[in-house]
Amino acid sequence: MESFKAGDRVRVVSDLANPFAGSEGVIHEVQPNDRGIESMDRHIVEFSRRERHSFYRPELCHVRRPK
Repeated sequence: MESFKAGDRVRVVSDLANPFAGSEGVIHEVQPNDRGIESMDRHIVEFSRRERHSFYRPELCHVRRPK
C-alpha cells in the first residue's frame, strides 16, 4: 500500500458517495493513528480553494507529475 507525506500530490479515489471523489489536492499533514494502524492514519488534503479535508490512506492515490 502506498504511503504519503506532506507535499505529495494525490487524487481522492473513494468509491463512496464522496463529493471529493476524483478531486486532486496536496497532502498538508499526516496524523498517525493512536494504535499504530497505518491504514487508519488521517491524511489532511488541501484542495485548490484552500479547503482541507481528512481521508484515510486507502481513499487516496499518488498523482505522478509529467517529466
